[in-house]
Amino acid sequence: MGKIISLSFLLFFIVSALITLRLISTGDLLAISFCDRPIRYRVDTVDPKFNISRDEFLADIEQSVQIWALAIKKDLFVYDPNGDLSINLIYDKRQSLTNKIGQLEDKVQSEKQSLNPQINEYKRRSLEFKQRLDDFNKNVQYWNSQGGAPIEEYSKIIETQQSLKAEADSLNETARNLNVSTDVFNNQVNQLNQTIGSLSDALEQRPEEGIYKGPENRIEIYFNISKQELVHTIAHELGHALSMGHVGNSASIMYPKTSQEIIPTKEDISALAEACKKYTAFELLQIRLSQIIAANKFRFNF
Repeated sequence: MGKIISLSFLLFFIVSALITLRLISTGDLLAISFCDRPIRYRVDTVDPKFNISRDEFLADIEQSVQIWALAIKKDLFVYDPNGDLSINLIYDKRQSLTNKIGQLEDKVQSEKQSLNPQINEYKRRSLEFKQRLDDFNKNVQYWNSQGGAPIEEYSKIIETQQSLKAEADSLNETARNLNVSTDVFNNQVNQLNQTIGSLSDALEQRPEEGIYKGPENRIEIYFNISKQELVHTIAHELGHALSMGHVGNSASIMYPKTSQEIIPTKEDISALAEACKKYTAFELLQIRLSQIIAANKFRFNF
């Protein structure tokens, strides 16, 4: 009996403490959902190297917020400069490599577009030169078979020979320049491939484009490849902030791998419904205590 009283007193003390600390309210003593009150978020870091303004980032977050709000027909997140959930756009090595790859791809494509016409023109001139050279050799052979060419024809042969030599010199010079240009192009391709390899290594170590750090109540976004993909990534991490897990449908926002999907699938809706389901007071208390312990396990050396 004494143990029951002690446990009851302990439970009462814990509930009172949580209410005092505003970790739960008196309304939590009834069956409620974590989605009953919107999560208040703030924006802390927006790295300028992304070339995106704070207002633009806030607009992208709001678009992501509305994805879940429309899915459940209620506000789940509200912007508050002093909100508990911190959202950040962090520039790291992977974004730097991604930007470099984009620049190298543009350079390689530009070089390729410049080289192709030059190569085609060189091939055209080479074919014409070969035809002229064949005609010249046939003409020389003909006059040789006739015992020699008249002076007038001989002068034409010499003139054609000089013209062919000049064209051959020009073609050789073009070939040398094309070889240099091709070497530059190949070096750029090699540099691009090496950079892609470096990015692959970096992604293997840290594959996520964003992450929700539960104990810190913090979202970090590492990529801004496109607006739609950024909105997808933010929505995905907001889902984790709602306690949503990953789902198996590759078209889903909560699929483990990133995409540009921003329309919730039925799997997303089911995960959201699960995250927002009602809990009894004791279930809620158990979940909250687990979250508090997880958030402070290093501080308390658990």
